[in-house]
Amino acid sequence: MKLYLSLFTLILLLTTSINHADDYVWGEEFKEGDIISAATFNQIFSTLEKINRVVKDADLVGTWSCDAASAEGSGISNSGVTLKSFFYLNENAQLTITASSAATSLESAYSFSTSAPTPLVFLSTSDGVKAQSGTYILYKNIIMVKGHPNNANQVTAYEVNFLSNDQFTLEQKSNIGGNTPAFIICNSAVPVPAAPTSTTATNAQTTVNVTWTDQSSDETGFKIYRRLSNAAEATQLATAVTASPYVDSTITEGQTAYYSVSSYNANGESAKSKIVSATLDSVKPTVVSTTPTNGGSTTGTTVSVTFNEPIIFTCLAGNDPSDCNGTNDVLVTLVGNTPAGPYRIGSRGTTGITISSASAFVDGANASYTATVNSEFIYDLSGNKMAADYVFTFTDN
Repeated sequence: MKLYLSLFTLILLLTTSINHADDYVWGEEFKEGDIISAATFNQIFSTLEKINRVVKDADLVGTWSCDAASAEGSGISNSGVTLKSFFYLNENAQLTITASSAATSLESAYSFSTSAPTPLVFLSTSDGVKAQSGTYILYKNIIMVKGHPNNANQVTAYEVNFLSNDQFTLEQKSNIGGNTPAFIICNSAVPVPAAPTSTTATNAQTTVNVTWTDQSSDETGFKIYRRLSNAAEATQLATAVTASPYVDSTITEGQTAYYSVSSYNANGESAKSKIVSATLDSVKPTVVSTTPTNGGSTTGTTVSVTFNEPIIFTCLAGNDPSDCNGTNDVLVTLVGNTPAGPYRIGSRGTTGITISSASAFVDGANASYTATVNSEFIYDLSGNKMAADYVFTFTDN
């Protein structure tokens, strides 16, 4: 399924695909006409649904790494909790939530446990450093936690909101007994790696080389996906790829393929990168015709060269293609009886070159000319360089 990127899609990607690890760098650059897969769209909409719907108990079950912040409590224990200017911070505390036998905690409370110091309560120095365990009930995005380390029957309420598939926040709604953190943010303690970015696919004449930028430090490897132009869906091309690039040697001449890359570890697989494409092309550009023909004659003031396919031109080092004229014109060298020329390029199309003279070619009537098409500076759109110079002669009548 082919879906073209719109501004709306880009907003969704920016909103939902960001991995919330510290120092994450958004590396993708999307352009009009970029393609993303149906699987990527499904992941985007699944994430949006989770963020915008009422939180479910199943969303919370698992192990989380939480940071808790509070501006209260001058006597807070310093073990595991640090003072950051005007607020206290408990970083990387573990919170584990376990389901009961019921489908929801409203039917039968779910249980939780934490590391020490607990992220759910800021205890004073006299209380010591304690873990916490207890039960909770979730009702319409409000989670009611029972099990204060110093009062097993105390209940504290938090509003819970998901920011992504693997991150949620708890915002204090009641503060019974004091020293309840104002804000807690929890990330999955078993996250999948971040998706690769800056994916490219390049025709290498006999293979297609796929490259990407690794945005994670915890991946086991990468998976390569490919959809050929005559196929409806992408298939997994390779696993256990440990680094960029991947060389696709199974594509055949003239085939166009669409590639994406994901990273994976024991916890699962990342989202796929944006899709890039390449066409395998090993055919080098060749001259198919000239005017005048080889050995022919002309009474005009132009010479044209036509190639078998669209081409691009390079120039002498430091020269822009638009400046390839006059003494810097090396695409075609035109030599007559006397050291005349080379002549400037009058126009440069996708499949040919036209060389023109202000009037008749300067060597005069019946002069012989040798034209050399210099292969060093002529490539096709896939990067194949012209194999050899093409030489032809003509007479100016």
